[in-house]
Amino acid sequence: MPTEQDSFQLGPGMWARLGYQVFDAEGELVETGDSELCCLIGYGVLFPALEERLEGLAQGASRTVMLRPEQAFGLRNPEAQVEVDRSDFPEDVAAGDCYEAEDEDGRPVLLQVLDVSDDAVLVDSNHPLAGQILRFEVEAREVRPATDPELEEAEQRLLTQEDEAQPLITPESLLRGPTRR
Repeated sequence: MPTEQDSFQLGPGMWARLGYQVFDAEGELVETGDSELCCLIGYGVLFPALEERLEGLAQGASRTVMLRPEQAFGLRNPEAQVEVDRSDFPEDVAAGDCYEAEDEDGRPVLLQVLDVSDDAVLVDSNHPLAGQILRFEVEAREVRPATDPELEEAEQRLLTQEDEAQPLITPESLLRGPTRR
């Protein structure tokens, strides 16, 4: 016989433990890190388009969601590719290397080396998944109403924008090799 908690569904103000996998347009698994996330729905942790398509998903159920680039990590910005003086990098810098840096607001950004010449290094600060159609396979492993303290914490985080620097899929989780600082 079903219990009350079996009927909980994803929606605003619900706490959820989600299992997920993310695939690119070619069907390749793109994230190498942990594939489980606990969050409050409606508080800016998930992409709005993803939340909208997951609404109503019952505990224990799964759903596949496709997101266009502008619904996920945005379109690729050609201005995010810049040449940096060669002397700002280690001697052994090579195309394909990744470096952690900070943007003008102090938020972490991943720089991928595209090309190296004698005088300059061409880097790209676009999110590695920018410009890509993504397929999310999501399972609602646990769903329940959020507690008052959880709601207060989520509202406070929204006000201070702490989650803005921590997207669902961080660039670092996509790396196949080492990252340098």
